[in-house]
Amino acid sequence: MTVYQVLIVDDEEIVCRGLARFVKWEKYGFQVAGTAASGEEALSILGKKPIDLIFMDIRMPQMTGLELLKLVKEQYPQTKCVILSGYSDFSYAQEAIRNGASDYLTKPVVLKDIETLLERLSSEFTHQQKESLIHTNRMEALLLSAVKGYSHIDPHRYDLPNLKQWYGLSMLLKNKSFSQMEIDEKKQQMRSQISSVIPSAIFLDDELSSLFALLPWESDTSFDSLTALLEQLCFGLKEWSCGASSLKYGFGELQEGWEESRKAQLFHQTKPTDSIILYSNIKQNLACTPTPALDISREVPDEKNINKDVIQEIQNFICCHYAENISLNSLAEQFYLHPNYLSRLFKEKTGHNFVEYLTEIRMEKVKELLRSSNKKIIEICDMTGYDNPRYFSKVFKQYTGMTPREYRDNLPPNP
Repeated sequence: MTVYQVLIVDDEEIVCRGLARFVKWEKYGFQVAGTAASGEEALSILGKKPIDLIFMDIRMPQMTGLELLKLVKEQYPQTKCVILSGYSDFSYAQEAIRNGASDYLTKPVVLKDIETLLERLSSEFTHQQKESLIHTNRMEALLLSAVKGYSHIDPHRYDLPNLKQWYGLSMLLKNKSFSQMEIDEKKQQMRSQISSVIPSAIFLDDELSSLFALLPWESDTSFDSLTALLEQLCFGLKEWSCGASSLKYGFGELQEGWEESRKAQLFHQTKPTDSIILYSNIKQNLACTPTPALDISREVPDEKNINKDVIQEIQNFICCHYAENISLNSLAEQFYLHPNYLSRLFKEKTGHNFVEYLTEIRMEKVKELLRSSNKKIIEICDMTGYDNPRYFSKVFKQYTGMTPREYRDNLPPNP
């Protein structure tokens, strides 16, 4: 369970101590990460550790709470802020809310009011986390489909990260005897280490023992500095076979970047070294000495890990919205996938094509309604996503061997 980090900012030490000590933070999933006596000290803490929620006094020397609020929302837009004030003037509250505050409490603060607020904010954080995870899963599925050449990405159409310049990094665990738990742990360790150097790195978990990372690189420094940082951080590099692409530009070069990094990684396997292999350094060697070991046409990832969550989301969506006008194209649009790619992937993951799956969900709901309600058949038709009663009856008969009326008439009498 995520514990949300709280910073209390007030020039009155007794207020900081009192809030930190007497509020039941843990009950609502929070913990006090620190206190600050000024806006400047608060900004210093924010630069050193992630903070989810700030309680800040509106009236402090040098930098007021409203000034701090504006800076926090500019530099750390995901951080929620609550203003504390001895003023009951509504104009202060209006200005605070206008500048992005989540709430405004007047001193002396009532503990019950804070705990009611924490309960609400905890729900908001949880919802945001779920939405963020859904977006991440969809984004990764979209990027993977482009990496594998199944679709092209229009960056203006989707909410995607900035990817003007980037390197691709392919990583494969050399030891094939690790358990699934050990593999997952080592992958997470590698993600964490790389993210500590490049927070904007995007990871595509495309195979059981491998990772592919997109590393946005806007710096004017050379790639040597990046590889030096990666090799310094990845102390477990000897367990990994790693290869990096040449510098790529935009979303149009995703497939090329993946292919280059995979070739470099495969070259690493044939010539073991503790260093990351750069495609730009081996390009000439590959052209002169082609080898089946470096044929990545046989190395296309099976995307089962990255896409299983997306397919599960789609199945859940269908179960909740079966009565609506759902189509493969509308789902592809909603989940950032090319229709052809979604069709193939859905069949692969569920064993059914999309129409079969949707029909099964609808027909099972029809059977349930016929058994458990006295609703007219035409009503059930409308409730399960069909606007043509004749077609509805035809589909039901194909599914059950009976018309809806025959099915209901053949039900055993209620005891």
